[in-house]
Amino acid sequence: MKYQKMIDSILESIGGKDNIVSATHCFTRLRLEFKDSSLVDDGKVRGISGVTGINRRGKEYQIIIGTEVGNVYDEFIQVTSLASQPTVQVDEGDQKESVFDKITGVIIGTFIPLIGLIAACGILKGLLTILTQFDLITTESGTYTVLYSTANVIYYFFPVFVGFTAGKKFGATPYLSALVGAVLVYPMMVEAVGAEGAATFIGIPLSFINYSSTVLPAIFAAWLVAVLEKFFKKTIPHVLQMVFVPFCVLIIAVPVVVLGAGPLITSVSDGISIALDWIYGVSPVLTGIIFGGLWQLIVLFGLAWGITPILINYLVQYGYDPIYGMFAPASMGQAGAVLAVALRSKNKEVKSLGFSTGLTGLLGVTEPAMYGINIPAKKPFIFASIGSAFAGGIAGLMGVKVYAPGLSGVFNVFGYFGSDDVQSNVFWGVACLFIGFIASFLLTYFFCNWDDDKFANKIAGNQ
Repeated sequence: MKYQKMIDSILESIGGKDNIVSATHCFTRLRLEFKDSSLVDDGKVRGISGVTGINRRGKEYQIIIGTEVGNVYDEFIQVTSLASQPTVQVDEGDQKESVFDKITGVIIGTFIPLIGLIAACGILKGLLTILTQFDLITTESGTYTVLYSTANVIYYFFPVFVGFTAGKKFGATPYLSALVGAVLVYPMMVEAVGAEGAATFIGIPLSFINYSSTVLPAIFAAWLVAVLEKFFKKTIPHVLQMVFVPFCVLIIAVPVVVLGAGPLITSVSDGISIALDWIYGVSPVLTGIIFGGLWQLIVLFGLAWGITPILINYLVQYGYDPIYGMFAPASMGQAGAVLAVALRSKNKEVKSLGFSTGLTGLLGVTEPAMYGINIPAKKPFIFASIGSAFAGGIAGLMGVKVYAPGLSGVFNVFGYFGSDDVQSNVFWGVACLFIGFIASFLLTYFFCNWDDDKFANKIAGNQ
């Protein structure tokens, strides 16, 4: 059997199969009850290959394995000759969460299944940036086109992927929630809202917003699909449900999302742009502290596109951008925080994820680090934001200017060249990137109090 070695190790660590009263499983955990809990050796269980953590909930002993737990359970039942029990849901004790924890749980459940894809595309995107920066490949070549499309596709179609995973999290049919997400990036829809003379739906103007790479509209759509689907399954006769439940959900959900999400995100983004412009007029240092610290959060929620016109206007007007230099350290901050976690953690999977996503963060692609570790763990994301705010404030104080837009991570270095005072601008630009990285790394390393079991429980409990 495939999992024989793991099962033998588990049985040896819990006092043998005769010590087991019952065995069930949920989405990620093998859940056991024992005759004598004193026979269980927590240290041995944690050390078993394939086990990512343990959790005790009353009489129940939970061994966190991951999404393969169903297959492990089937073999476990055969080996122990126990009666197979129905799959259980997360118990009520797991659901007593704060509002912030519930939001974090949604983010974990939505993005953890996508981390491998995001990280792989992020590494490829960073590699392409290196190749083009050193003229090893041209952006006009067919090779670049194929590789760039491969690296960027998950970001462009993010609402589809997020719609699927968020739908599973909210209990919707994931294919249906993914379909609503796909509407947001359908070419005809994008062209309609972007054309001169706004398109309308039943007479209501559609707000222009580029939904590719956005998160909130797809998550909201998935939640709405779950609510509507449950309602229509109760009200539509079973014989008609296969066709008419999706039909009724689509005819309501799509207009609500398109008419509601667009104006809301546009309003929030415009508000952020106005606040940025006003605060910069008052104090560049304050701008760097506030927006340097919040930049990754702004990017995360897809609100950065509203700030772009301000940055472009400065480039056109002055030939340089005096603001983006304050945001640039933010990606380095996320990379520093996740690499600190990788060094603190003793869990092989967390270490591997931390180092790989830290690398992509240094190359300017921070989503894998944020979604995989920093946001689920909370403190690394907070410390990264604090480190970025500190570096952003210094960039504002020293008047760091950016002459080449569209760069990120370590490649921001190339954007600092062009000033009459090139040595000072490059020095302080690079220094701020370094400060953002080091400050975030040190804060996370020394003050995060990293706990592998707690992190594993959080991840497993929200999948």
